[in-house]
Amino acid sequence: MVTFSSLLESPTAYKAVLVTGCDMYAGYQIALDALQHKGKHYKCVYAVYYKENDMVHHLKKHGADCIKLAVADGADAIAKAYSKADVVVVVPPVSDDHWGKDSCVFVSAAEKAKVKGLVLCSKINADQLGNLPMLQPLIQMEQAYHDIKGKIKVASLVRCSLHIDMLWLFRDQIASDRKICLPANGQAKFAPLVGSDASHALCRMLVDPNIPAGTYQLTGPEQLDFETVAQHAASKLDEEIAYNQIERKDMEQFLKDKVKLCDNHIGYIGDTLEALSNGLLDKCTSDLEQLLGKQPMSVKKYFEKNANDFKP
Repeated sequence: MVTFSSLLESPTAYKAVLVTGCDMYAGYQIALDALQHKGKHYKCVYAVYYKENDMVHHLKKHGADCIKLAVADGADAIAKAYSKADVVVVVPPVSDDHWGKDSCVFVSAAEKAKVKGLVLCSKINADQLGNLPMLQPLIQMEQAYHDIKGKIKVASLVRCSLHIDMLWLFRDQIASDRKICLPANGQAKFAPLVGSDASHALCRMLVDPNIPAGTYQLTGPEQLDFETVAQHAASKLDEEIAYNQIERKDMEQFLKDKVKLCDNHIGYIGDTLEALSNGLLDKCTSDLEQLLGKQPMSVKKYFEKNANDFKP
């Protein structure tokens, strides 16, 4: 069985991993987890970003080699960066001003760079999200992955459910108004995961010789809806927390004015919540537990662990 671990342990390996999308939380968390293995499994962790921010600064401080890259730089520039690593983990570069169909260059460049290992991070049921413009590039990225995976020695597609950590963006609102206000059907089912669990699982796949490559559907351990999420929040924050479905434009204005997110990120969140409302994120699997080797964190535990972030 060929694994990512076998690539990194090869005598000819660079012993390096490269992660894209590190100026957004998902990529940042994966790179940060990879840095925990630096010195043991990796000699170098490359963190690719589009816009320099506090997350990029934090990764630099902890020993990542950071590389600024954009969709507009093209395949040659991206492949040049990829050629430094044994394994490339492609987290969609949503912050890029050119996020769209051309974003698949971040996948196709892996073939040009002749990387030996490739992981593409995508979203649950990505193939059904074509009518949502900010999620549509995931379809092109997955197609590019399938086009080249036969030419890559070890390849995995990792599809994730909604990260409950998204609520951290609304922490001030939750603390002051005691409400979770989102443009999503409060009774639509989904299986939210905690971002740190997803990054731990992916990094474990890279270094554990007993974990094969393949397609993984990462979700939380239970199906919930946002009304139930609000109840779980209330039980751990010792406050009355209600769920309030609002207009999408109101959420977008809040994220732009109060959180200072870029338009692409705001649109990506909005389309993800629309997919959730349409029943497209309701899948619940045991893949995350399989990769972690333990029970994933529950939503209740997430609020218990991060209670201070959601209190006045």
